[in-house]
Amino acid sequence: MNQTLLFRFYKLLSSPAAQAAGFIIGGLIISLATLLPAESLPPAPGGDKLHHVIGFGGWALMCAFGPFKRFVYMALFVIFWGGTIELIQPYVNRYGEWLDFYADAFGALLVLMTRFGIDTFISHKRTDINKK
Repeated sequence: MNQTLLFRFYKLLSSPAAQAAGFIIGGLIISLATLLPAESLPPAPGGDKLHHVIGFGGWALMCAFGPFKRFVYMALFVIFWGGTIELIQPYVNRYGEWLDFYADAFGALLVLMTRFGIDTFISHKRTDINKK
């Protein structure tokens, strides 16, 4: 694949508009999946907590690209919204559990720490290249 095409795709993916779109779309998906009333939850492979880690980590990943400071605020909101959902769920025929909130926070923090690590690695590489 052409490097210029890859670079353009990366620039598009890391734009503030794409970051905002990922945040909004992810929030809508998570909110609908967790707040729609359900008579019973369908069985799914894996544990419930794993689904929370994947869901909220996926939402954080959808807005991980773009300005880092803005992503930190978005990730903190993802965690906050996870707690808010757990408080709302008993009113929509669901169960609110604090362990679910911890799994939500773990998923978002995992993505946040990964992004921080990648940014740190890249900035050190750029520093090394500029010294040569």
